[in-house]
Amino acid sequence: MECLYAPDLTVDSKEIQLTPDESKHAKVLRLQDGDALLLSSGMGILGKGHLRYISKDVIQVSIQECREMAHELPFSFGIMFPILSSRERMEFAIEKLTELGIQDIYPFRSARSQVHSIDIERLQSKALSAMKQCKRSILPRISPISNVLDIETIAQNYATMILGDIQGFTAIPDSLEKRTSMLLCIGPEGGFSDEELTILRSFKQTIPIRLGNSRLRAETAGIALASIISFHHA
Repeated sequence: MECLYAPDLTVDSKEIQLTPDESKHAKVLRLQDGDALLLSSGMGILGKGHLRYISKDVIQVSIQECREMAHELPFSFGIMFPILSSRERMEFAIEKLTELGIQDIYPFRSARSQVHSIDIERLQSKALSAMKQCKRSILPRISPISNVLDIETIAQNYATMILGDIQGFTAIPDSLEKRTSMLLCIGPEGGFSDEELTILRSFKQTIPIRLGNSRLRAETAGIALASIISFHHA
């Protein structure tokens, strides 16, 4: 069953008109009058209904039922992720992090960053496509931060911060409370600077985790850590 984006969808919706972009998408998918489909609000609501053509360019969906936080992890899940030099690798990371249940992505510039700007609109579009593909009800928010220093205002929203750290634990501590709000921190190409590591390690909720003996690419580390946490806390 296909899933389309309907930002105006609420738990009380009985009928909703697709946006022009999503109407075009429905036609590309060759959806026919009466076909069953899912709608995601991107804000935690997933609806099931049937498509109905009103005119050539107007498509409505009759809603049968809506569920809150469908297909979502039971905790707030964010990641601080470095801006990568390769646009393709950055987009790949965004897609996979979306599939793994990340709700907030904070791209950042580091002392060792090679690239200092990104196309937020393009990355948000990649996240939207991934959200629909895996039938999530939440569209990850992509909120760039200037540097690691800016994490202080973000950290207060998370009970636990998991830091990818070569000097960290080799396993998730048993004492880590499940279903707690969590922020992952992944270093850039070349790793965090000593100053950045000192800042990140200074937070009382930081737990350093070592992801094996090899040096991983940033996108691999982010995907691996998100996979471990989502499995451990689902």
